Amino acid sequence: MIQTNNSGRESLKAMKDREKAEKEIEIRKLCEALSIEKFTEETIKQWSNKHKGLWYLPVIKEDGTIEALAIMKPIDRHILSYASTKIEDEGLYTFLEQCMREVFVAAVEPNGTAVEKADESVIITDDEYFIPAAMKFNKIMENKKVAFLKR
Repeated sequence: MIQTNNSGRESLKAMKDREKAEKEIEIRKLCEALSIEKFTEETIKQWSNKHKGLWYLPVIKEDGTIEALAIMKPIDRHILSYASTKIEDEGLYTFLEQCMREVFVAAVEPNGTAVEKADESVIITDDEYFIPAAMKFNKIMENKKVAFLKR
């Protein structure tokens, strides 16, 4: 029987998880710094208190810097209910767009401009930014893990 000694060594899964967590922390710090630079730390704190937390949705360049950033409040059942009226008639992307518009707080545009209206943000209005952002947007709805099991 062959036995390996893994003491002191990290498994591949653990290394990937650690790297992912480190990258997420790095991106969060960049988002925080950019949001404070454009809106002030006090404003970010006020928004966070008002909305019971904030989500960052950054558009990241190849070099790891942030090209654009949307700041969003947590989604709730009322927003989902309203946006769901769009999905039957107009499809998934219209549903996602409506959800994103409803949770939108502010954004930093690719040119560095700060905006506080969804209609003024390229992340919402420009397909080049909207489509990849919409693909990641469902993370805001994945706050808790649940299961639905038949007995």
